[in-house]
Amino acid sequence: MGLRDLFKSNFARIAENTTKYYLELKTNYGDRFSDEISLLATAGVLDAQNYIFIEHSIDIDVIIDMAKKAVSEEELTNYRRLKVQEAFIRPGGLRKAFVRLLAEENEFEQDPLFNFIFSLEVALFKVDNPRFPISDIELACFKKANTIANAIWKTKEKYGGEGLFASVTSAFMNSLDFQTYRKQLGIMN
Repeated sequence: MGLRDLFKSNFARIAENTTKYYLELKTNYGDRFSDEISLLATAGVLDAQNYIFIEHSIDIDVIIDMAKKAVSEEELTNYRRLKVQEAFIRPGGLRKAFVRLLAEENEFEQDPLFNFIFSLEVALFKVDNPRFPISDIELACFKKANTIANAIWKTKEKYGGEGLFASVTSAFMNSLDFQTYRKQLGIMN
C-alpha cells in the first residue's frame, strides 16, 4: 500500500475494492453468471465478506436485493431517491426542483455498478456506525457520489488484476466451502 492509499477515503476504497471484485468475476468467471444481478451481488459479497461470513451483520439476501434494485429500471435506487429528496429541500419551489433535478442528470446514475456500490456503501457504513441515523449515512454517501463514481471509473480504466483479489475470488468461486453461497447467489458450477 502506497502513501496515496493511506489518504484514500473509505467511500473510494469500498468502490474501488468492489469494482476490482466485479472485474475479476466478470473477466475470469463471467460464463458462470446468468445475469448482472448475480454478478453484482457476488462482487458485493466478496467485498463485504467480513460482514457476512464473520460478523453475520449483513445477510446475503440483502446484498442480492441491492443488486436487483440496481439493475431494475422500475425501482427507484437509493441514489435517485436521495437526489429527489435533495431537490425538494433546496429553495425555489416544486417546479424548479424538478427542472433542476433533470438538468443535473449524471451519467453514473444509469450505471448498475454505481447504483449497487452506492447501496452497499450505505449498508456497510450503517453497520459500522449504528448510532447514526440512516438518513445521515445516506446523505454522507450522497455527498460523496462523485468520489464513488470516480473510484469506479478509475478502477475500470486501470485494473489489470491483483494477486489478493484474484486469489480471494478464486477461493470463493471454486471452494466447496462456499458452494451453498454460490447456489444462493445463482452462480453456475
